[in-house]
Formats: sequence, structure tokens, C-alpha cells
Amino acid sequence: MPRFAFTEALDENRASFAENEFQHQIKVLRKQSGDLLQFLDGRGIQYKGRIITIDNRKKWFQVEIIETRRYQPHLPLHLAVALPKGGKLDTIIQKAVELGVTKITPLITERTEVRLNTVKKISARAAHWQKSAIASIKQSGNPYLPEIVEPQMVTQLQLEPATKDSKRVVFHPSAENISFLRELDLNKSNTVTLALGPEGGFSKAEIRHLKTLSFLPVGLGKRILRLETAVVSALTLTQYFRNSF
Repeated sequence: MPRFAFTEALDENRASFAENEFQHQIKVLRKQSGDLLQFLDGRGIQYKGRIITIDNRKKWFQVEIIETRRYQPHLPLHLAVALPKGGKLDTIIQKAVELGVTKITPLITERTEVRLNTVKKISARAAHWQKSAIASIKQSGNPYLPEIVEPQMVTQLQLEPATKDSKRVVFHPSAENISFLRELDLNKSNTVTLALGPEGGFSKAEIRHLKTLSFLPVGLGKRILRLETAVVSALTLTQYFRNSF
């Protein structure tokens, strides 16, 4: 069960909650006026408030904020991950949120089987992915909602200019062992970008292109991992070497 509610509708010392949260908090959990509620805004603040208004007709309720707690921003961690089939990206997003990712870019690769070939399809999937991310911060208590950008071709991946303080890693089965991560100095001043391909791996041309963007190839060991497993492994190792747990 989610530990927190979520809203972006904040006005001074009031917070408003619409249909989704109304259904869960009022109808399922049976909260009433005067009850306390913990909630997040996805921008680094955790709130405690008291329910002051419930409108059953409009499926809406309002909370008076009585306590706030601001958290330090997460270290920048960008996950660029191949777009998988089915609902696997939902799982990847949920795990990425739990592990402190600040930005997620779905990648369209040469071996990607999913086709988002219309604006309508892209918009629908983006809204769905956003809901998955919100569900994860509510469950985990992560106060920061990551940015999820529109899918991009690997060869059109948009990144900030590389600097001496940024690190970029592409995880690839044929690359050096994970021990190489220890040598990358993934310290707290670095912005880290991780790229993970489909289960068939990035193509040779895609790896060459990522190298031109200053990505360093790293392997995840001898076993062939499913994408969702590889993502969790890569993020966990990265955060461990950054002392970000």
C-alpha cells in the first residue's frame, strides 16, 4: 500500500487532491475531515497535513499543511534505456525511481520492437509512464519525481555537453568487467549518465556512436541479464560507488 499521497496542486498552506487520490484516500482508506495525511509534491518536499474539505460530488478534497520537510536534491543520474516490449518499462521506471534516478530517456534502437509512430501513441505512453513514476514515489517515499522525456533514437540522443565532472557509461555484454566502474571515480560531484540497450544489445554502429558522446563501455559480468535486471544491477552499482545510498 502506498505510504504517501501525491499532488502538484499547492497554494500557500493548502493542498488539493483530485479523482485518483480521492478514490484511494477517501473511498478506500475511509479518511475523513480532520484526519492526518502525508504527501509529496515530487519536487523535494514531504508534507504532513490535515483534511479540511471533502467534496464527494466533485471527487476532490483539500488539506491544510501543518508540517513540511525539504530534502537535499539527488545527485544527477540520467538513465537512457532501450524501450522494451509490454509493460517492462513500467517496472524499470519503478525501480529507477526507488534507486534515485533523476531523468529517464527511453531509447529507440535498431533492435527495438516497440513502435511509437504517432504523436497520440507517444503522448499516451508518456502519461502512463508518468503515472508509474508517481506510484513509485508514493510507495518508496522518494521526494523527487524524475523527468521522463520522449523516446529518442540512440543516434539522436540529446545530452548536455560532456565535462570533466560528468561520467557516461554504456553497459554492454562484450565490454570490460564491472570492476572497471571502481576506476571511474563516480563521486558526488559527477553527473552520471547510464545507457542500457535491448536484450540483444546495442548494435556495433550504436556503440560507436555512443563512444563519440564520451560513453565508456562496461560489462555487467558473465551472465546474460534481462533488461530490467541489468537496469537494477547497473543503478545499484553506480549508486554504491557514488556513496549515494
